[in-house]
Amino acid sequence: MASDIESKYVHTLNNLKEKIRVARQRASIYVNSELLNVYCEIGKTIADQEISEGWGAKIVESLSKDLKIEFPDMKGLSPRNLSYMRDFAKAYPHFPFLQAPLAKMENVQIDNNETSILQATLAKLQINDNQTNVISQAPLAQLTWYHHITILDKVKDVETRIFYIQKTIENGWSRDIMVHQIESGLHNRQGALSHNFKRTIPDYQSELTQQIFKDPYKFDFLTLGPKARERDLENALIAHVKNVIKELGDGFAFMAQQYNLQAGNKDYFIDLLFYHTKLHRHIAIELKIGDFEPEYVGKMNLYLGLLDDKLKGERDDPSIGLILCKTNDKIVAEYALRNTSKPIGIAEYKLQQLLPENFKGELPSIEEIEKKLDEEIKEHASPAEKKLDTLKQKLAGIKTEEFKTPATNEIMVDLFKNGLKPLYEELIAELEPINELFAYKRLDWSTFNHSVLTDNINEIEEKWMDENFLRSNDRLVLRYNLFAFKKAGVDNFNSYFELAVYFDAYIYRFVLNNSSGEPLLKKLYHQPIAKEDRNSIIETIKTYLLNEIEKSVDHLLNEIHDSL
Repeated sequence: MASDIESKYVHTLNNLKEKIRVARQRASIYVNSELLNVYCEIGKTIADQEISEGWGAKIVESLSKDLKIEFPDMKGLSPRNLSYMRDFAKAYPHFPFLQAPLAKMENVQIDNNETSILQATLAKLQINDNQTNVISQAPLAQLTWYHHITILDKVKDVETRIFYIQKTIENGWSRDIMVHQIESGLHNRQGALSHNFKRTIPDYQSELTQQIFKDPYKFDFLTLGPKARERDLENALIAHVKNVIKELGDGFAFMAQQYNLQAGNKDYFIDLLFYHTKLHRHIAIELKIGDFEPEYVGKMNLYLGLLDDKLKGERDDPSIGLILCKTNDKIVAEYALRNTSKPIGIAEYKLQQLLPENFKGELPSIEEIEKKLDEEIKEHASPAEKKLDTLKQKLAGIKTEEFKTPATNEIMVDLFKNGLKPLYEELIAELEPINELFAYKRLDWSTFNHSVLTDNINEIEEKWMDENFLRSNDRLVLRYNLFAFKKAGVDNFNSYFELAVYFDAYIYRFVLNNSSGEPLLKKLYHQPIAKEDRNSIIETIKTYLLNEIEKSVDHLLNEIHDSL
C-alpha cells in the first residue's frame, strides 16, 4: 500500500515538473499569465489530491522541498505559497478557460456556485474592443500573484472580490494601494453619497461620476481637536495633500486652496479646487466642520455657476460640487438637492479618533484633564504668570483675525495673481484721464535697492514665479512718473508717486512714498486683497496725485499773477 502511494506521489511530482518546464519555456511571452496558469495547475493538483488521497500539510511540505531541488532558481515554491496556489485554484476552478478567446466564453456552461459566478463575471468583463484577447489581457491575468493572494486573504465575499479586481485593473493600483482601499472598505463607501447626478449629468456619465465619489471619506491621517475650525481642517488637508488625493481616488488633480471667484463687488472662495482628468470637470470641495445644513447647497450652486463661467474650457464638462460635512442627514440632503440645477454631492468625512471606543469610558476626558491641570497651574502660578494669564483672557475677548501662516511660495504667487496684478492693472487704467494732462509718462517696478526690473507687468509676473526671486526680495515698488504739464508752457513741472508693497514675516503692507505713517493697507497672508481694498488704495493714490498737481498749478498761477 505504501509503495502504491509512493508511486502515485512520484508520478504526480514528475507530472508537475513537466508542467513547470513547459510553462517556463513560454514565460518570456506571457510571463504573468503563464505564472498564474502553472500556479493554478499546481493548486488544482494539490486540491484534488487532498480530496482523493487525503494529502495534508506534511505532504505539501515534502512537495515544496522536492520541487525546489528540481528547480533551485524558481521562487514561490514554499509550503505557504503552495497553499495559496491551492486556495487560488479553489477560488477560480475554471481559470484555464480564460486561455480561450473571450468571445468564446459566453458559450461555456458553468455550475451555479459562488466561484462560478465570479469566473463567469470576470470572463465577460470588457477589457477593450478586441474580442480575441487571450489570457494575457483577461482580467485575472492582469493582476500579479501578490495581488491575488492579498485579495484571497483579505476578501472572502465573491462580489467584493469582483469589485477590487475590477478597480485594481481600472486604476493600476499597486498592491499597497489596493490593500489600503480594501482596509478602508472602499466597496461600501464608493457611490454611497447623497447626490443629484442622475438628474444633472447625462446618463452615459452619471454612473461613472457616482462611482468616483464616496461616503464617508476617511481622513484618518488627521487628528483635530474639538475646537477646530473649518480653516484648520482645510490647512491640515493641504499639508497632507498627497494622502488627500490618495483617498479621493484616481483622476483627481489638485489645483488650488481658497480659489477666488468674483461676482459683482463680492469675492467668493472655494475651499479646495480639483480637476478630474477622466470626467474633464472641475471639482469644487467645500469643507464644513459641523453638520450638513441645506443652505450649503445654495452656496455651492453659486460657486459652480461662477466656475463654469470663468474657468470651464471648451472641452470641459460642467463643474461638480462636493460638500464634506462631519455628519449628514441624508433625508435633509435629498430635499436640499431636489431642485438644484448643478451636479452636487454631499458626503461625510471621518478623522482619526484620539482614543479607541472601548477606552473612552475608562480614561478621563480631555476636558477633565485640562481642568485638573488648570487648577494645579493656578495654585503654583507666580504673580507674573497670573498677570500673563489675565492678559490672555483679555486678548481672548478681542474679536480680530489672528495670523495663521507665514509667507510661502504658493501664498506669494497667489497674492500676485489674485491681488497685486489686478490692483496694478486697475490703478493704471484709473490714472489714464490724469495722464492726458501731461506730455508723457513713465512707470517701472523695482526691488528694495531701487534697481529697475521692468515696465511690463507680465515680466514681473514671470519673475514672481521664481522662488529664488521671492526669497531675495522683501518689497516691490511701483514708481509712476508724469512729465511736462501741457498747460504750463516753459514752466513745466512733473508729478510722481511710489507705491511699495512690503513682505514681512506674517503680514504684507502697502506704503505710499515711503511714508512712515499708517500704511494704505496691512493684512495677514491668509487675508486676500478684496475688490474694496483695491478701490480704497486706488482712490487714495488718485487723491494724492491730484492734490500734488493742484499745488503745482496754484504755485504756477501765483507766479504768473506776481509777474503781471
